[in-house]
Amino acid sequence: MPSIDPKMESSTEPREMTLHRLRRCIALLERVYGVPKRRGLGPVDILVQTILSQNTTSANTHRAFESLKRRYPDYQALLDAPDEDVARSIRCGGLAAIKARRIKEALEMIRGRKVGDDVAKGGQKADSGDGAGPGRPVGAGGPGGSGGAAGRIDLDFLKDLDPKAARDYLLALPGVGPKTAAVVLLFGFNMPLIPVDTHVNRLSRRLGFVPEAASIGEAEEILEAMTPVDKYCSFHVNLIRHGRAVCKARSPACAGCVLGEICPSAGIGGQKG
Repeated sequence: MPSIDPKMESSTEPREMTLHRLRRCIALLERVYGVPKRRGLGPVDILVQTILSQNTTSANTHRAFESLKRRYPDYQALLDAPDEDVARSIRCGGLAAIKARRIKEALEMIRGRKVGDDVAKGGQKADSGDGAGPGRPVGAGGPGGSGGAAGRIDLDFLKDLDPKAARDYLLALPGVGPKTAAVVLLFGFNMPLIPVDTHVNRLSRRLGFVPEAASIGEAEEILEAMTPVDKYCSFHVNLIRHGRAVCKARSPACAGCVLGEICPSAGIGGQKG
C-alpha cells in the first residue's frame, strides 16, 4: 500500500484506526448495497457515457446513452452525423450541444491518435468537465475496431500503458478531467485508480478519510493509499449510491444511517455540508 504525506492525514486519530474505519465502511456499504459487479461496456462506451453524465442525474445519463446507441450503429456513424443531430439524440441528458461537441472531438482524436505527441511531451490540460459520475456503466459492449491503430475508434492500446501514461492520454481529450479518466481506467481496464466525483468527495470528508483542505487530486491519492486495491470499485460505487440515497449534500439522513457507528459527522442531518 503506497504511503501518503503525513501532512495530508485526515485527523489526529491514529492511522490504523482510520484504516479500520475505512475497511468497516466498505463492509457496511456492501451489506446494504451489495458488491458492485462490473458491466460489459467497452472503454470507449464508458468514456462516452461518463461525458454524458456530467452535470446531470444518473437516470438522465442512462437515457441519453441508450438514445445515442439506438440512433447510431457505431461511433463512425456518430462522427459522420451533424452536430445538431447528435445533440438532439442526447437532449434528455442536458447540455446537449456541449456534450455532443466534446464526444465528437474526443472520438475524432481517438481515431486519429492526435494527442500522442502531446502525451509524449507531458500532456495538455483538459477541460475537467466532471460532474456526478454514472457509478456503474450500463448497456452492451462498444463499437470500434481493435488494437488502437490510427483510424480505429478504440482505446485498447491503453491496456499496454502504465496507469499514469494512460491517464495522461485521456486527460488530453476534450471533456475529460481526472474523474472521467479514472472511471475509464478503473472500469475499462481494472487499473488501480479511485474516481473522486462529488459524492465520493463529500462522503470521504464527512467520514474523516480526507481532510477538508485537500484538493480532488490529493483526495484521490489519499483514498488510493488507504483502500485495499481489490475494493476500489466497491468503495467508489457504493459511496456514490450512499451519497445519492442517504448522505446527501444539504440534508443527510443521519438517523438510521448504516455508517453512523464509524462516522465522525454523525448527527449533522438537516445541515448543509
